[in-house]
Amino acid sequence: MVIKTDLPAVVGSSGLVGSFLINNLSVLYPKVISYSRRKIHFDKKNVKNLIIDFNNLENESSFKEIDHLYIALGTTRRKAGSDKNFELVDYHYCINLARSANKMGVKRISIISSVGSDPNSVFLYPRTKGMLERDIIKIPLDHLNIVKPGIILGERIETRVGENLGKIFFSLIDKILFGSFKKYKSISANDISKAMIFQLVNSKKNLKVLYYSDLKKSSNSFQSLFNID
Repeated sequence: MVIKTDLPAVVGSSGLVGSFLINNLSVLYPKVISYSRRKIHFDKKNVKNLIIDFNNLENESSFKEIDHLYIALGTTRRKAGSDKNFELVDYHYCINLARSANKMGVKRISIISSVGSDPNSVFLYPRTKGMLERDIIKIPLDHLNIVKPGIILGERIETRVGENLGKIFFSLIDKILFGSFKKYKSISANDISKAMIFQLVNSKKNLKVLYYSDLKKSSNSFQSLFNID
């Protein structure tokens, strides 16, 4: 099945979830846009890479062409080099992307946050994600999909020591996470990408916040609806 009416775009397509978004969207749509700061080469002929200036998004005219925006952009404190640089990528770039795209007519956005996000947290990561959630819901969108996974499973190009330790830890306790703790279960990047796509395509005009159970259900629905393994 190919959806011919909309043009989706992904920011963060070289990352773990972003790469799965590109692969799954390229099967569903005749054309997919990948936004990045540097050139990315894809083996999918229907994926077009556009270079944009993340520090100057106010008048990014190419946003006028797209219908759905998937924001899977993120870094680590170690890679960013400072708290300020981490917030620049995980908050400022992401919120400015959403605001600028909406200004140009985009009304449906899906974005990756995290379980445990809290704008008042004393810790950098949950605070930054919480700030992003707090501010993105203020944008007048037809549909906003906020994804809040726990540990994301999959092979990254770069090594994230803290995340790798988290994967080991949660591989041991996933089976005993029930009730209100179930949302902390680890989940594959591919499942997250499928859930994001399914929700953005099928959801009505509202806000949806997806935790583990919602992500698994939506991922399974995506596979059934579009007949993709």
